[in-house]
Amino acid sequence: MLDRNFYDANNTFEKAYIQDNFLKMNFRNHIAKVGMDYYMNDKNVLGFSVGFISNRFDPKGDNSSTILGSDYLPTGTFTTQNRSRDHWKNASFNVNHKYTIDSLGSELTTDFDYINYSNTSLQNFETRNYNIAGNLDQLDILKGDIGGNLNIYSLKSDLTKAFKNNWKLEAGVKTSFVKADNDLQFFDASSGTPEIDKDKTNHFIYEENINAAYGNVSKKWKKFSTNFGLRVENTNVTGTQMTTNQINKKNYTQLFPSAVFSYDVTDKSNLEINFSRRITRPSYNQLNPFKFYLDPTTYKAGNPELNPQTTMNYELTYSLGNKYFATLSYSKTSNNITDVIKPVIEGGNNITVQTNENLSSASYFGLNLIAPFKMTKWWDMNNSANFYYGSYTGNVSGTQINNKGNFTFSLNSINSFKLGNGFTAELTGNYQAREIYAYMDVQPNWYLNIGAQKKFKNTSSLKLAFNDIFFTSNPKARTTFNSYVENFVVERDTRVITLSYTYNFGSGKSGQPRKTGGADDLKQRIGNG
Repeated sequence: MLDRNFYDANNTFEKAYIQDNFLKMNFRNHIAKVGMDYYMNDKNVLGFSVGFISNRFDPKGDNSSTILGSDYLPTGTFTTQNRSRDHWKNASFNVNHKYTIDSLGSELTTDFDYINYSNTSLQNFETRNYNIAGNLDQLDILKGDIGGNLNIYSLKSDLTKAFKNNWKLEAGVKTSFVKADNDLQFFDASSGTPEIDKDKTNHFIYEENINAAYGNVSKKWKKFSTNFGLRVENTNVTGTQMTTNQINKKNYTQLFPSAVFSYDVTDKSNLEINFSRRITRPSYNQLNPFKFYLDPTTYKAGNPELNPQTTMNYELTYSLGNKYFATLSYSKTSNNITDVIKPVIEGGNNITVQTNENLSSASYFGLNLIAPFKMTKWWDMNNSANFYYGSYTGNVSGTQINNKGNFTFSLNSINSFKLGNGFTAELTGNYQAREIYAYMDVQPNWYLNIGAQKKFKNTSSLKLAFNDIFFTSNPKARTTFNSYVENFVVERDTRVITLSYTYNFGSGKSGQPRKTGGADDLKQRIGNG
């Protein structure tokens, strides 16, 4: 449910949309993966893996909106029906080699990865506009034909060299090449004959090359240990808007130092201090300027001008018995990547866009506590609490905020019960207090999950899970700009009951597969934007 209010430059109310949106998706997923390791001799292992994922889902959306005029009285309504067909495919290939240097744990590993993501989407939107008397004024039909292709090449080599007296050196180099080619065509079919819609059609190509080298040196004494690291990254990015021949290039080199100091206060307690400079790059979808419509006044789009965010992070951690942890942290982020729902004017009409923007900065002060308890022989409780203050500074859509934020907290408790005869149960509760996230004021929410499991002697198990049993985890928030105020409630299908049966073949004593692959950071950036 959306309550969207627009204001002019004098903060005078102009119009509002009261909207109810329903979206249903049917998923069909197919996953296949195979790999092999060949032990050439005592020191060399050669391996490969191949994977394939195919996802099909058919979004079906229905939107109903009431338009209010400047006198807060209805002036008309419109409904939008979305019927789409999407197909997403992923193929990946990895070849790797490990060379064992000595018996101290020294080794040299090399990974080459190739990953391809492709997607096709056929979109169909029909919007019917009605006057105040309920008569149909206009029928708008918008069709979209979206094709996307993403290729990732990555080569990475890591050296771990262990020395006597607990000295250790880690070093590595990595290079990656990424090309995303996304072609979106929209057609206005309101007249019965589809005609290209140049305002919505786009073709965007994103090319990225990142070269990196790093080194870490660590040393452990009886009670004290240290780790010093430095990573250098060279980034080269080109974004091309094919429809306008606009080319944006970015080239820069950055340093990312880190240091960790650890001291064993007693045999059971430890104190650790660490600081680091980190980079978080936008996902490829966040950079993609294509528009995905909910209705004629609302769409989601990426931002090709989005920059990576960099963070200086400081932490002080005290641990007791390697079970209880208390971490005090502070971080300062530049060019903070922030989700926003902002107002814009397109073609003289008020439009709302869900996108990402870089704020000037964001600061974070936090205290995180982890405390497990053995309540009885049959009841284990794992608790965590996070108390923090986040503040944001920046300017979006002509609205300046300065150190806007609040103190808030989240609580989580996982309770495990051993009931005997192979029966176990679990109860999980979570609470998130009110949080001010830049331009958004998010209301408190909580959820409770329960589950039970029976393990059989034939290594199989039967599990029943009931998530969000009170249907309370749906977010509610208020977004505020100088010319726009939106209240929304998102009710996802979070109250779900799952019954599963698992049977394990074999003895399960073959051990863990060794970790391979050097493109995990690139995979994480694909996301859903």
